Amino acid sequence: MERLSFLKQSVAGGKEEEIKEVLTKMWQTLEGEKRNGATVETLKVFLGAVMKIVFAPEVPSAPGAVYGSFSVEGKYSVNQAEATKIHKDFIILYLNRKAYNSPAPTKPGEEEYSFKPSLCEHSVTLANSAREKHGGSKEQAELKPADHVEMLNQAKKELDA
Repeated sequence: MERLSFLKQSVAGGKEEEIKEVLTKMWQTLEGEKRNGATVETLKVFLGAVMKIVFAPEVPSAPGAVYGSFSVEGKYSVNQAEATKIHKDFIILYLNRKAYNSPAPTKPGEEEYSFKPSLCEHSVTLANSAREKHGGSKEQAELKPADHVEMLNQAKKELDA
């Protein structure tokens, strides 16, 4: 849970005792003692409810269930009403997770790459001689690698405009 940022420094002003209390309440809700731990699937459903995500909203409530229930097969489920209750009662975990500052994703086209492709002088010479043989203009035949980059940038600006 720490890797998922549910247990970082408490933003809700919760102290260590409050966090322990919330985790104990969660352990009891997920019947950790009775089931010898909690499965990844059970934690996914529970923490999803903490984050206001319900995987099976149409699941009927079990009689007396407040924070979801286990099926006969041992599968934990939460409906919309129970998820709302979990979210409110475990708000410290929610606030910790929301306060996590993940790196902002970059927009396409804004990435800066360290590699900048360029032509070596030999390739430019070969290209220029091929253009001369096939009737290319003298101006095209004498382009240098920097000129190609400049032409591409200029064409890109014209397309963007």
